[in-house]
Amino acid sequence: MTEYDDLMQQAEEHNKKMHRTKDINVADCLTFQDRDAIAQIIDKRVAKEYGTMFPFHWQFSCEGHFIC
Repeated sequence: MTEYDDLMQQAEEHNKKMHRTKDINVADCLTFQDRDAIAQIIDKRVAKEYGTMFPFHWQFSCEGHFIC
């Protein structure tokens, strides 16, 4: 068993003890329209709070897991 496989098995055992499943990338569930709407909200709020003097770059990630 490789070190990676060992770490993955440890994570899986930990998740079982915590009664939770593997983490999922919630952002994968979003449509292009969803992502575009979120991006517009972020851009508008950042511009309102900080102005538009400099370009603003950001990235979005969202994770979740099921409790079972």
